[in-house]
Amino acid sequence: MKVFFTYDHLLNIAEEKIITETPSKAFAFLAKAKELHPEPDYRYYNLLGEAHSKLGQEYEAMEAFEMSVSLNKNQFPLFLKIADYYEKERKPDKALLYTEKYLELVPTDKNRLYKAAILSRRIGKEDFYLKYIKLLESDTSFLSEQDALQTSLSRNIKNKKWKEAEDLAARYLPYFPRIEGMYESLILARRGRQSPLIEEAYVYACVIFKEETRYFVRYGVYLQEKGRYQEALSSFRRAFFNALKYEAKGDWGEILFLLRQSYANLGWEKETLAIDLLVKDLKNKAQLQDEVLENHIQTHRKNREYLLFASYWFKTKDRNKSELYKKLLNERDRENEVKEFLFVIGPFALENLEL
Repeated sequence: MKVFFTYDHLLNIAEEKIITETPSKAFAFLAKAKELHPEPDYRYYNLLGEAHSKLGQEYEAMEAFEMSVSLNKNQFPLFLKIADYYEKERKPDKALLYTEKYLELVPTDKNRLYKAAILSRRIGKEDFYLKYIKLLESDTSFLSEQDALQTSLSRNIKNKKWKEAEDLAARYLPYFPRIEGMYESLILARRGRQSPLIEEAYVYACVIFKEETRYFVRYGVYLQEKGRYQEALSSFRRAFFNALKYEAKGDWGEILFLLRQSYANLGWEKETLAIDLLVKDLKNKAQLQDEVLENHIQTHRKNREYLLFASYWFKTKDRNKSELYKKLLNERDRENEVKEFLFVIGPFALENLEL
């Protein structure tokens, strides 16, 4: 006797296979379901995504989940799953897209409003960043407790109660998104716990205080400790950019030392020699002559720091020269984008940087 399965029945069997840890067997039933219903509904794509996910096929899973939410826009947990996947995959633009879709359904989720602010700034959407930050700061529910909160955080850090400090800082961070002490506490607590989320804390601090140099330096040092030298280089380069753009009074020598160290770790000898010479030029900055600088650039014409410094140096002296060196810098970056992962690595990979 021939048994005929309905579309719903086939989906139920596929779901059972996924639940009972035999997801590979679900695909046959899903294929039969699609034969009966060539334009399947969101439930089909949910199950297809779950089956791929159980098999560790995350890219295929996300493709299916994205199709599912396009058919049924009320699945807020699925929007979060997709957003978190793209953030993990270093695609902040797509992570923001799905975070905002989630916020259309759950507009009061403080943690996700904060995440939207972070992601917006990472891709250069400053207006959106400010919109989300101001929305968070408009909630003054805990404003009167700010001093007591800082005292509790300091006490927990002092007593090495890392978990208590981390929980407290993470919980109240969305209410005080621009208070530096919250980030210091979160970083210290996660370092103390050796938490895998320590990197997230560094990225948050870099984003919120993106015009500073210190958090990029500290994040870079952390990456160096982990042997992630190209990513460390990216962070130190951002610190150097900030030092130039905002004329930071921090230790330029430290930044250049760390840049040189990164090049040495990568075995890029020509770049280390360029940094050695640039250090001398910066020490002699008050007496540095344009002709001398340009001669040094000719010697190290592919060094990123020299080209960036030249664009800064001539910005108020000779606009045409400044633009020329900016153009040469852009050309150099395009030539090296594969080698250096310029548009992949770093929390601001998609941001357009202009001195």
